[in-house]
Amino acid sequence: MDKKLPAPALKLLTTKTGTEQEDKPKDHEGRQRSFPHERGIWASYVYIDYDEEEGLSRMQQEWNQELQAAGIKEFQPVAHLHLSLTKTFTIRHHNIVPFVGSLQEQLGVHRRFRLELDGVGVYVNEERTRTFIGVRIGEVSFPPLDKLVTELDECLLEYKLPRYYEDRSFHISLLWALGDQSETVASSLPKLTERFEEIYEEEYTDLTQTIRKLWFKCGNKLYHFQLA
Repeated sequence: MDKKLPAPALKLLTTKTGTEQEDKPKDHEGRQRSFPHERGIWASYVYIDYDEEEGLSRMQQEWNQELQAAGIKEFQPVAHLHLSLTKTFTIRHHNIVPFVGSLQEQLGVHRRFRLELDGVGVYVNEERTRTFIGVRIGEVSFPPLDKLVTELDECLLEYKLPRYYEDRSFHISLLWALGDQSETVASSLPKLTERFEEIYEEEYTDLTQTIRKLWFKCGNKLYHFQLA
């Protein structure tokens, strides 16, 4: 039996006291919450951070220019580039610390792995209220991602939280728009694919990353976990 490596030290990057807020779509660009904000209940998710990746930022800008040139003006850049490893879920304040402990125990022995990208994808959320255009994760990277998400699902089930999607389609969203815009953007996909291929070839070394760290955002709290 493999010997378990010690779990990494847990680091809380920011902590702020939550306050009850009224949900106002105009304050977040017309987006509707999937669940109402309640005091003591925190919207949360686990993800891989890509926010400082210049190649993706460049792709985001060039895709947006292509859509604008085609007369498709509904899309705008995603503010925080990341690869989600869970659905967005809600967790009560008193469960945060034990849940983070479960994540720490589960993720502390997970090995680092490489992620490769593979083309353009269009995604519509379950409520059909938002459309995303993103880059797909290559199939060669699916085995470690599948294993990781399965481990995360075990933590979620322990707290009766929703598991990740059964039909796993790993991707990094770059642009978003309100409503179901999948048919609107279909004719622009060849151009977006051309831009993807050009930038990915030029930025391959930076865009094909070894994942060493995962993040957990919980309301205004932010934790990270180093992989083994």
